[in-house]
Amino acid sequence: MKSLHIKVILYLLIIGAAAGFIGIILTVLMHTIQHYAFGYGFYGEVSFREVVEYASPLRRLIVLTACGMLVGGAWFVIHRICPPLVSIKQTVDDPTREMPVKTTVVHAVLQIITVALGSPLGREVAPREISAAFATKLSQVFHVDTETRKLLLACASGAGLAAVYNVPLAAAIFSLETLLMRWDYRSVSAAFLCSGTAVYVVRQGLGDLVQYPLPQVAFGESTVLFAALIGPFIAIAVIVFEKSLKPFPFISRNNPKIIAAAIISFFLIGVLSMYYPEILGNGKAGNQLSFTDMISWQYGLGLLSTKWLAVILATAAGAYGGRITPSMMLGGMIGMVSAIFWNILFPGISVSVAVIAFVGAAIFLGLAQKMPVTAIVFLLELSRFSPAYLFPMCACLATALLVYNALQFADVPAKNWVENQRHPYMAYILSHIIK
Repeated sequence: MKSLHIKVILYLLIIGAAAGFIGIILTVLMHTIQHYAFGYGFYGEVSFREVVEYASPLRRLIVLTACGMLVGGAWFVIHRICPPLVSIKQTVDDPTREMPVKTTVVHAVLQIITVALGSPLGREVAPREISAAFATKLSQVFHVDTETRKLLLACASGAGLAAVYNVPLAAAIFSLETLLMRWDYRSVSAAFLCSGTAVYVVRQGLGDLVQYPLPQVAFGESTVLFAALIGPFIAIAVIVFEKSLKPFPFISRNNPKIIAAAIISFFLIGVLSMYYPEILGNGKAGNQLSFTDMISWQYGLGLLSTKWLAVILATAAGAYGGRITPSMMLGGMIGMVSAIFWNILFPGISVSVAVIAFVGAAIFLGLAQKMPVTAIVFLLELSRFSPAYLFPMCACLATALLVYNALQFADVPAKNWVENQRHPYMAYILSHIIK
């Protein structure tokens, strides 16, 4: 059993502390920009949902249009004159590809600014990327070997996630499940040490903030059974969501045309926000509504469709950002609307709308981001809900995974058969039918 060397422990502590400070700085930056962009609430005194709801529709439209100008112009410049961006996954998998530190920091800060201005993407990638860039620099300075470098980068990424969401356990599992993809003693201890250090530092600066301080709702067996029932539908929704984003951005980010595309896309997002303000930001505003069963199914369907469209528009504009909270919002709305319809049709065996929304958010997130275990722990840590919620979450995940994997594998032989068709026009038509 390979243990951590004292030097590696020191590196992990340094990276974890740095990730914590990065999380504090980015959080304060985001709240400050939100305050000046939309008014009301300073440094998180008022939730972003209330901020955008209180702001006038015209103000939302103006801010989003300005955000589109920034998205198009800034990322066009980055892709034109800066070293190519390297993702965390790429640098972890390939030691020869290192993240350009200065470019990565600018790129990450830009994500925070645009999310604060209402971009419908997530904020979690930014602290992960800056933390990983810091780990890259540290590895260079101390001439760390390839295997240890991979460990440090993965743990740094998890620590960045832990810092902004206050989720040490879920962040450690995230590093292990999505980046390292192994669960040996050395990896597990490193991930927990780094994420724990990051959260400790953040709590000294911002306090022990619960992201979703919501009341826990009691539920019965009917809710668990319904959770298992909607799993396949969530799986299908995730597949459709993935396919809807696949073509974008259709304009290269180093093409000047992307600037006009970004302005138009974010103007349209601004128009949508005039009627559905909760689509702005990463999706937390929508989650607060679905997790507490505060809205009608009609408004829920409206938020589901407009948030989905807003994410597509932002992606088409060339914007960068995370997909964690947007995925949660989409899954939560699907769960909420489904539960409301069920209760209308079968009032004698009603289910808890809030619980199903919570479960839907976790399962949609787990499938969309390929991290089912992380997603379940992540939702429980965000809310500090009881482990009793594990039962409906696991029931839903089981049926969702079965259908998701079956549909994914079924797509492969179908594509192979199409590629073997001799007639080019027939192959072309069939390929579009499959898509």
